Amino acid sequence: MLLRERANRRGSGGVTYQGLSIPLISARCREPELPYEYEVARRWWELPRSIYLPLRQGGRCQVLFAGRPGGAAGPDVRDAVLRFISGPDPVLEEAERVVGDVEFHVRASDWRSHAHDVDPTYNNVRLHIVLVCDDAQPTRRQDGRVVPTCSLADVPLGHKLVSLPLVEEMSWPCQQLNARQRDTMLRRAGLLRFEARSHRLLEELHAMNPAQFPGLDTYDACLFLALAEALGYGRDRVTFRALGLRLLMGRGEIAEPLGRSLCPQPLDLTRLHVLMNLLARWRDIGIWRTLRNCLCPTHGQSDQARMLANLRARFASIGLSQARTDILLCNVVLPFAAAIALLEHNEALAEHARALYLHHPGLPSNYITRSMCRQLQLSREPHGSCQQQGLHYIYQQTCREKHCHSCIIGCQRI
Repeated sequence: MLLRERANRRGSGGVTYQGLSIPLISARCREPELPYEYEVARRWWELPRSIYLPLRQGGRCQVLFAGRPGGAAGPDVRDAVLRFISGPDPVLEEAERVVGDVEFHVRASDWRSHAHDVDPTYNNVRLHIVLVCDDAQPTRRQDGRVVPTCSLADVPLGHKLVSLPLVEEMSWPCQQLNARQRDTMLRRAGLLRFEARSHRLLEELHAMNPAQFPGLDTYDACLFLALAEALGYGRDRVTFRALGLRLLMGRGEIAEPLGRSLCPQPLDLTRLHVLMNLLARWRDIGIWRTLRNCLCPTHGQSDQARMLANLRARFASIGLSQARTDILLCNVVLPFAAAIALLEHNEALAEHARALYLHHPGLPSNYITRSMCRQLQLSREPHGSCQQQGLHYIYQQTCREKHCHSCIIGCQRI
């Protein structure tokens, strides 16, 4: 996490150190002070793609993808794609390819002084980027794993250290599509994500043990747990699913939320109240029956706008916002309806679920859709939830690890 903002050092005289202006009196009296972390970050984002970085422990790290900026808390970079090489020949040598976080510091010792070594939030950090290696101890995560350290002071500025053409230097394959090709690809990817979710829910339905949830329909138990997990999107989905299971069974262990307090944050507390309201109000009527009546109206008015309005109204009645409702609809309710349609051979239900998914106007932006828009060089996010879900599908299947050769674009499967 970058700790300091750029200081205003303009004065009536002085010297410069690596682009920073230092007052003359300070330069005379002491050694020039080190740059702040923003300087480390700037150098990282200016590195050429596929550069080899020397590691303090020996070997090299090839930066296949620099990742995306982290948030206000936690590591500075998320989802960087790195290739660690221990031998002298990067072509012949076996290399470990990983996807993970990167943390910036001015000094290597800042890792421990900032208490990252006891914080599980940093357990996915794969590379420690510093300017000064001032600590003889290795950079160690809370889980005990040692993180390789690279000093950017050892990397010549203004020089490209690229030799292995694992990735095209000029542009990624996905950036070579025209608008029509891109829309077709995203729509297909969105439908693949929809089908994958439906089949996963179908597997969960088959695996359900009715005796485990006495007094509750198997459909309702499966749907409730999926909705509980979806309420944790962007927070802690594992904990939310465990809480849902505990509400159904009255027992069950809940792990300590990773990097969070045991006392729920206001947003988490609001969503937990929604989950309890859902179970209290819909349990007797039937959770699936409540939602199915919106998807299969008996009065013959089955247009997508009316179905969407009815579903939103149902969730609004238990205190859920429209934005979160839409996320639950596209990720859980509609795929679940498609799974039930497969079980019951109900073509009308399958058609209603698929049509509403295709016509859904759009979901809130998140870090994945924003990151993928930058990757595809889009000026704005695609219109419609299906194409937005397509961004998620491509990211999770291939783009997070930058397996361009396996991507539906690289293989020309559209």
